[in-house]
Amino acid sequence: MASFHLEILTPERVFYRGECISLIVPITDGMLGIMAHREPITASITYGEAYYTKPDGEKILFSVSGGMIDVIDNTVTLLCSSALLPEEIDEETERREAEKARSEMVQQHAYRDYQLSKILLANAINNLKVKQKQSIN
Repeated sequence: MASFHLEILTPERVFYRGECISLIVPITDGMLGIMAHREPITASITYGEAYYTKPDGEKILFSVSGGMIDVIDNTVTLLCSSALLPEEIDEETERREAEKARSEMVQQHAYRDYQLSKILLANAINNLKVKQKQSIN
């Protein structure tokens, strides 16, 4: 199969840089699939599980948070707030984060604080889902 160059970048690190044959990422109205020689596109990504397939057929599942994807000239750049492999996710920490976000949402806060808590809750729940799934094979 034809491959393309993929870069998954977060503010903290280069999560992945290399060749790949497919990429699936969550966008606001569903999932976006990318394969080699796709038409150029720029899209917003949201919280969810994503995966890419290496040329040897290995599928890598990861948790992704908000950001954007840019496809041009058989190169895909995924810029996101965070990208985590299942083994990098600490279940206990994510459960605490989810509970903290839930309790903050219930309290009387400004709209901005409520939205931030909602985002933190969505991220924690997504990370727990990916941790529990561990792989897509």
